Amino acid sequence: MPKPGSKEIYKRLERQCVNMEIPIIPPSNGVEDLQNALQSSDVILDAIFGFSFKPPIRAPFDKVLPLLTKSRLPIVSVDIPSGWDVEKGNDLGVGLKPDVLVSLTAPKEGVKDFTGRHFLGGRFVPKSLEEKFELNLPPYPGADQIVELDSYPKQDLQL
Repeated sequence: MPKPGSKEIYKRLERQCVNMEIPIIPPSNGVEDLQNALQSSDVILDAIFGFSFKPPIRAPFDKVLPLLTKSRLPIVSVDIPSGWDVEKGNDLGVGLKPDVLVSLTAPKEGVKDFTGRHFLGGRFVPKSLEEKFELNLPPYPGADQIVELDSYPKQDLQL
């Protein structure tokens, strides 16, 4: 697995994981530690790549993504599934196929063909920006910070 990032934000995230007793897979050139971790896991939280990802998938992730898929564990992706292009989606067929997607701020264009449970998280967008960029975001009930998008027409949601 790749070595941890040296930026302060990554160090703080690692500290949070240690404090919460979330196991961290040590850096290595192989996937054996990941295979072992998957055997004692119940779910995969996919936040490997960000929305700025562009193919191709490079090592070691070219081995990691198929391994995660083969595990048959439920996958929850954050913002955009790893391996998907933010605009074109999983057009190359190499990305993860999550069971659940939690989009942040607004659904991305590339997830229009996503078929699992889809949530929108975060009430971050001021009404003025929503109108300016014609985002057409769904209403959030009460003070909720997350809304499920199944009942909201996908063609009407966009970033």
